[in-house]
Amino acid sequence: MLHLNRRSIIQSASLLTSALWAGVVHPARAEEPLPARARLNVTENPFGPSPAARTAIAGCVPQAPYYVEDEHLLRDRIGQQENLERDKVALSNGSLDALSLLSTDIGRAGHILAPQPTYATHLNYAQRRGVAVRYVPLTAHAIDLQAMRRAITPQTALVYVCNPNNPTGHMLRHQELLAFCRDVSKTVPVIVDEAYFELLPDANGMTVAPLVHSGHDVIVARTFSKVYGLAGLRIGYILAQPPRVRQLYSLTTTSRNQAGFAAAVASLGDRHYLDGAIAYLENCRQMIYDICEKNGLSYLKSHGTFVYVNTGRPARLMEQALAQHNIDIRVFEAPAYETWIRVGTATPAELAMFGHALPLALKEVPKT
Repeated sequence: MLHLNRRSIIQSASLLTSALWAGVVHPARAEEPLPARARLNVTENPFGPSPAARTAIAGCVPQAPYYVEDEHLLRDRIGQQENLERDKVALSNGSLDALSLLSTDIGRAGHILAPQPTYATHLNYAQRRGVAVRYVPLTAHAIDLQAMRRAITPQTALVYVCNPNNPTGHMLRHQELLAFCRDVSKTVPVIVDEAYFELLPDANGMTVAPLVHSGHDVIVARTFSKVYGLAGLRIGYILAQPPRVRQLYSLTTTSRNQAGFAAAVASLGDRHYLDGAIAYLENCRQMIYDICEKNGLSYLKSHGTFVYVNTGRPARLMEQALAQHNIDIRVFEAPAYETWIRVGTATPAELAMFGHALPLALKEVPKT
């Protein structure tokens, strides 16, 4: 365990970051000063884009005046990686656009079924568009697939599952998830959000994408925003049956941006880069674990770019207290999780700020 103080957090993380980047880019990044505010409320990857993606972004500037006319290059590369035909691959502005549009369009036939807590930005969007969402509580911090099965009714139009789940970071047992999707999708389409799947112990062996290959009505949502470090360039994709691909494209109103498209093409499947990014994120998670242990807080081991932490205090009050110290975190509305906050991996400097501010906030907010 690290001996934690403000300086040791920055120094230890900076050394690891420099060592990781030494094998990915030429000069190691210099230690950055503490930022004015720590963005721990989002799930980004501050390791940043791969060297190839950076080169592609710079190289696409002459194309900036023009729309991306042909998406086939990236769709074909994704299809080759997943052993799927192009007509089972659709691009999206991040995965959120695809999730929001498909959830709303499919869900309007009845209601959407989802676990709670889980990633819900697209579900909230669907609700604003008049779609009902019904939630199934987690069991022992895990998505309860059996409870999800029991909750399905003739009015269920869509089932949503996030794996690994956000905000808990919990990974479902692969064979159980496959069986669930295989059975449920016979009557109800299933969206499996794999935004963080590259962080699973055996990513290629733990995706449900093979169910798309075998013809099941399963929609796999992925993004370049997280592990690939391209959140600001808004590029993602789905794997699904051709009618679902056509459905998504019938709902979209814009094309890809040149920089995001070029960066995605350049970085897809870059194993050398992914190894460095994953190691960086694992170190950031470990820093959060150490901060929690130093402050006597329980937390859940995570497979995502975040850690779910039980503060033992009202989460909304902790959110406000940390904000007073320039730390932003995220709270999920869910029964039985009123004292939990989600802390994003962020940069070492931002985590240093969190390590300094957390004990102050804990003293300011009474325990429940």
